[in-house]
Amino acid sequence: MARPPSLKITVPHMGRIDLAYARVLERKGVEVIVPPRPNARSLKLGSRVSPEFACLPFKLNMGNMIEALEMGANTILTYGGCGPCRFGYYSCLQEEILKDLGYQFAMGTTDDPDRMSSTIATIREITGISSRWEGFRIFYFMMKRLSAADEARRLCHRVRPREQEKGASSRAYQQALALIDGTSNLRELKRARKQIRRLLSSIPAASPGLPVVKIGIVGELFMVEEPNANFEVERKLGEMGAYVERGIWLSEWLNERFHFEPWKRSRTRRAERLARGYLDHSAGGESLISVGGAIDFARKGYDGVVHVMPFTCMPEIVAQGILTRVSRDLSFPILTLIFDEHTGEAGVNTRLEAFVDLLQARRWRG
Repeated sequence: MARPPSLKITVPHMGRIDLAYARVLERKGVEVIVPPRPNARSLKLGSRVSPEFACLPFKLNMGNMIEALEMGANTILTYGGCGPCRFGYYSCLQEEILKDLGYQFAMGTTDDPDRMSSTIATIREITGISSRWEGFRIFYFMMKRLSAADEARRLCHRVRPREQEKGASSRAYQQALALIDGTSNLRELKRARKQIRRLLSSIPAASPGLPVVKIGIVGELFMVEEPNANFEVERKLGEMGAYVERGIWLSEWLNERFHFEPWKRSRTRRAERLARGYLDHSAGGESLISVGGAIDFARKGYDGVVHVMPFTCMPEIVAQGILTRVSRDLSFPILTLIFDEHTGEAGVNTRLEAFVDLLQARRWRG
């Protein structure tokens, strides 16, 4: 990546990854351009210039990149990958499209996405620091901020089905993100996490002992992470009275790629073991995690699973076919939701409501 003389860097959204890097890099003197959260305009901008076969994450990221370039960004740092999923080629195609549109910028990609040293080298190049240890400290702090955000969302999922005042948990979650964003070192982050736990645990419950249906969420990482891409599936299920747990979290996914906390148990390895007999080799992306994660949720006594995926996603198409067998063999309800720029929110809402009604009826029948 050739560094422009006056670096103005942007990273397209995927969940709250901006919470990990933006404020941290700004404190190191880097000008960071954070585009608006993915929205209707982002999707319109991205869809207009993207190939029709490209998936929804590609189009939303394209829209984010255009918005950031319009805001003055001159360097785009995006995600890399390899394997059967087309994701590994996306940055090359996005760069060509944007340059054909006349934008002048530099594109940086994590070309070796499973090596922490590659990412730390990128951070050192961006910030201008020479110390590898300092580069690691910055990277580790970014990842811990992201882990704190994931913990806050987990707590929010736990509280939301029983909250006395609708929307209280969502407001507390936004306060939690602000607390994380205000931290400048690990000590402050540790204090913020304690505050967040107190904040979310103090939300009054309408019926503390009321049993609720439990739903697992699996699918392609971007679609699981990005609420504006999946019409806030997790929030809506919670408000319908369901406890939601994910089969994949961004901080855990990154840890399994970079091993910045190697002592943590690998959710992916567990999913791979559970998927044997249904899917013995990865079809790319999160296909193995989707299949193994659904089986894991069934074994843990969850009432059902929602599988979210973008239209044309090859790995999740493979997983979808196998999940039909899993559902039949385990007598376990699995709802697949497929999203593209033409998906209507009302239709998604109707399917979610019907699915929760089905799970509640099954649970009460015993």
